[in-house]
Amino acid sequence: MYIGHYAAAAALLALAPETPVLPVAVAVAWPDIVWSALVAAGVEEVRVDPKNPLQSTIRFTSYPFSHSLLLSGALTLLPALGFGLAYGNPWVGVAFWLGAVSHWLLDVPVHLKDLPVLGRLRGGKDRFVGWGLWSRPRLAFVVEYALFALVALATAPRSALIGLLAGALLLHALNANSFFGFTKANPTGTPRRYAALAFGGFVAAIAWFTLAWQ
Repeated sequence: MYIGHYAAAAALLALAPETPVLPVAVAVAWPDIVWSALVAAGVEEVRVDPKNPLQSTIRFTSYPFSHSLLLSGALTLLPALGFGLAYGNPWVGVAFWLGAVSHWLLDVPVHLKDLPVLGRLRGGKDRFVGWGLWSRPRLAFVVEYALFALVALATAPRSALIGLLAGALLLHALNANSFFGFTKANPTGTPRRYAALAFGGFVAAIAWFTLAWQ
């Protein structure tokens, strides 16, 4: 999931309107930001089929630090503490942690059965979950945007709605090749390029959401 993660950001900001927007916008993207860095460093692994652009062909073979419920959730306490201290407000740290954990929860419906629960390292037994909506890519495309749009309509300031809905649609459309397969080959081609694209996409999403929510 990409733009759909910002449904969680909108919900958190609606629950606590005084929360600064930027930490929440970063929080819901945090696991993928960490994942991008760890793939680039060779710590976590992903397989990309260079002959197929569809998201359903991506194989996340090892990502216990960034995308497990328990280990990743525990590690995220450190940046959450940092944000709380930086803003001088413990709630900011709590909101950051909740936003980061929401990433795993929202990934469950779309991922294939590859999301680790415990985050045990190579060789250790773990449980993996995922409902596999990506195997129905056209439906996944519609559901993801609809999720964000419905939550934004219910929670966002009226003055922010046009920027939120239009910006989300633009960013979601830029990712459409992953759902519809307009190209025969995967434009990224390699795991590191794929991770770099994900990083860039979330940086753009953080900037869009932070500016649009104001």
